[in-house]
Amino acid sequence: NSNRAFLVQVPVTLLAIISVSFSLHLPHHDSSNLSDKLKRIDVGGSVALVATVFFLLFGLDRGGNMSWGDNLTVSSLIACAVSLILFLIIETKFAPEPLAPQRIITKNSLFVTYLSNFFPMASGMSMLFHVSLYFQAVEGKNAAQSGLLLLPDAAGSLTGSLLGGLLVQLSGTYYLLTVAGFIVLVIGRMTVTLMT
Repeated sequence: NSNRAFLVQVPVTLLAIISVSFSLHLPHHDSSNLSDKLKRIDVGGSVALVATVFFLLFGLDRGGNMSWGDNLTVSSLIACAVSLILFLIIETKFAPEPLAPQRIITKNSLFVTYLSNFFPMASGMSMLFHVSLYFQAVEGKNAAQSGLLLLPDAAGSLTGSLLGGLLVQLSGTYYLLTVAGFIVLVIGRMTVTLMT
């Protein structure tokens, strides 16, 4: 069964590599030296961001599996908060070219966009997780079969994203398309939730 999943993933991956290599046109590289390029990298912000995500995921995983009152769980979540504060300080005060510039993070119109991206992604990841568990626990499928059954979701997401981008590019407007996309998303999530 894992061989079947491998046989499906390899051609799709090769197709993606080939299509990107033909359609993606990158600008020419600048000729500055390597040390100048390395100085532009926000190492402190990158380390703080990775630490934040690691401690958050570790704390949430341990809390859900062991106990929310466990010392390691609590200390991991505290370390997440500390590293998040450290990340914000580095990005706003010290980084010459921050990963997350303050003018972009604090702009209200963009913050709404971040939230409208975060919540559908969070619900989508939760839905994928629980649907794959349903396939395994109720339908008796193994992990590879469950993964194959989730391929239409990935294909639909890719197709919808590409078509949406093309429609925005052709029409020059995005508001009605975005609202329609979110309405379809809510209807789809509710349909799957109410069918269980």
